[in-house]
Amino acid sequence: MKTLYIVRHGETEWNKIGRYQGITNVPLNENGIAQAKACGNALKDVHFDRILSSDLSRALVTAETIRGNRQLEIKTDERLREINFGDWEKLLFTEIEERWPGLIDQMYRRPDIVKVPNGESFQEVQDRAWSAVSDFLNENNEDETILITCHGGTIRTILCKLLDISISHCWNFSQGNTAINRVFYNGMGESDHNILNLLNDTAHVDNLRGHV
Repeated sequence: MKTLYIVRHGETEWNKIGRYQGITNVPLNENGIAQAKACGNALKDVHFDRILSSDLSRALVTAETIRGNRQLEIKTDERLREINFGDWEKLLFTEIEERWPGLIDQMYRRPDIVKVPNGESFQEVQDRAWSAVSDFLNENNEDETILITCHGGTIRTILCKLLDISISHCWNFSQGNTAINRVFYNGMGESDHNILNLLNDTAHVDNLRGHV
């Protein structure tokens, strides 16, 4: 069995104001760095064997902060990036609603059928993200504990895949900044059984400014 700690990145300024960042490389803000440090402290006693991260800086810096003094390489993979929001990148919710009335609400209600204009569908995100996770898991057949840091939308699709849940339910999973999720992974075969042991644990940032 492998134990997967799947962690969302810390806060960015765009998170704070509600600007859709998607694949745009937006760094952590001061609060996001504090969140990553708090998350690292919460996981300081966990022995990680390997670390995988999205290559976007907000996820990579979160991974580096959690790693701390551990002598581990962080492998980055662009397939773990957030959903490509296409024409919605860099826009606020209100701006998107004004230009595409009702479509953003449909995206949250039916992520399985809505594709962002000139961007990605959630199925496309799941396909690429899971290929990255699967490749990484298959590099080692031993029992191990793995840290994966990436993005809220991406994590939701990965959890659906791991639990054999329709991607139509991906927004049923809350994912706050530096949320910790833990999955006991046994494989993806018909007789395998993966267990979601911890979901959206953000207790480590409850006392920080700007917690979401």
